Amino acid sequence: MKLSFEISFGNRKRRAYEAADKSRRGKAFRNAKSTGVNNEVAGALVTLRDRSRHMARNNGWARRAIEAITKHTIDEGIQPAPDADLETIKRVKKIWTSWAGKTACDWYGKTTFYGLQELAMRSIAEGGDVLILRRWVMPDQDNPLPLKLQIIEGDQLDHTRNGYNEYGYCRLGVQFDNDGRLIGYWIYEYHPGDSYIFATAIQSKYFPKEDVLHAFEVLRPGQVRGLPFGVSAFMKQSDFSDYEDAQLVKQKVAACFAAFVLGSDDMGLDNDNEDGQKGIERLQPGIIEHLGSSETVEFANPPSVTDYDAYAARILQGVAAAYGITYEMLTMDYSKVNFTSGRMAKIDVTANFKSWQYNMIVPQICAPVWDWFVKACIIKGELTGYIPADWTAPRIQQLDPVRETDAQVKRIQSGLATISETLREMGREPEEFFTEYKQDMDRLQELGITIESVTLPSTKNDTNG
Repeated sequence: MKLSFEISFGNRKRRAYEAADKSRRGKAFRNAKSTGVNNEVAGALVTLRDRSRHMARNNGWARRAIEAITKHTIDEGIQPAPDADLETIKRVKKIWTSWAGKTACDWYGKTTFYGLQELAMRSIAEGGDVLILRRWVMPDQDNPLPLKLQIIEGDQLDHTRNGYNEYGYCRLGVQFDNDGRLIGYWIYEYHPGDSYIFATAIQSKYFPKEDVLHAFEVLRPGQVRGLPFGVSAFMKQSDFSDYEDAQLVKQKVAACFAAFVLGSDDMGLDNDNEDGQKGIERLQPGIIEHLGSSETVEFANPPSVTDYDAYAARILQGVAAAYGITYEMLTMDYSKVNFTSGRMAKIDVTANFKSWQYNMIVPQICAPVWDWFVKACIIKGELTGYIPADWTAPRIQQLDPVRETDAQVKRIQSGLATISETLREMGREPEEFFTEYKQDMDRLQELGITIESVTLPSTKNDTNG
């Protein structure tokens, strides 16, 4: 009976989750706690943000990762497609271009709305989150609308504001009412890191949510602040950077000694350094050190760096995975990529870019800015009512235009995609495309030119040539 109990107990033990083991094997998980997302963010936000920016300034791999994420997510800009009749679309897009397509929309007057998209994405990837404030202004000859956008870093969102207050309760500078609905933000008027501006400590001010856009990647339900991208690789990047420096110093020191002269008991006493002391105190390439008067020569054999490329590639693969991009995108090394592997990597990483575009930038920045824009147009008298808009991200560059275009054509012919959908994926606005295409066809017909007559002469020339 006793034996039966032990066997049963042993079976139950073997069926337990090994990943939940709390003995010596599980010591690596000693910091795994059941903490809420905002508790975790509160304890790490400032440190991770500072370290991320430090690496972006001093670590080439971190800088490249941030750059790749930003450029591939925004590219030429995520553009609106107004949903209205053709004449209204033309009028709205003309106003939009004169405002968003120029520096008129920027509070600081430095970039267009698409430049603000890129700056916002860079701030999110590097610092965790970004804020855009709505500023009402008087229209002038440079700005057709009473609206400007002020983009600021997440540092200006007061993370020290926590607990209950007269509005409800606050968490990391984000204000909620008593029912848990977002109603506003506590924002510093200036960057708290620019402390030289102020004679006394600054206080954050309350801004209603209607005048603020707060964008970040939401990874857990209830999360109120964002964290920099790639945090899971920060320690690996730092250690790898130290490793690279150590290897470089190792080779530099090894190269300093070219040969050693042996065989005397004088130990280099005839060699004075610049200060009149015996021996040498500094290293430089090509040194030959005399060790005595009865001398023989042995040439140095500097240590070599073995398996460096394989080791570095493995580390950088992990860094790229932490940032959500490919190894080739991080290192810009495409020497081992063929069409199939490149296509698979592109499909894999495109999902990340699409998620950042349509689950973060569009709903948190683009769509609200469009609402502000339409409201400003109504206030100015340019529009009489609200006009919705869809947003189209730039198309992903094709690896093989012939194959991929053929695949798009077959999708349309088989009914799996519409022409308008495909055009939007390519970054074109369908109505504009169809209008332009009809104009071209009418013009060609008027001149007696067909598509075949345009292409056939070049074919004949190629054949004759």
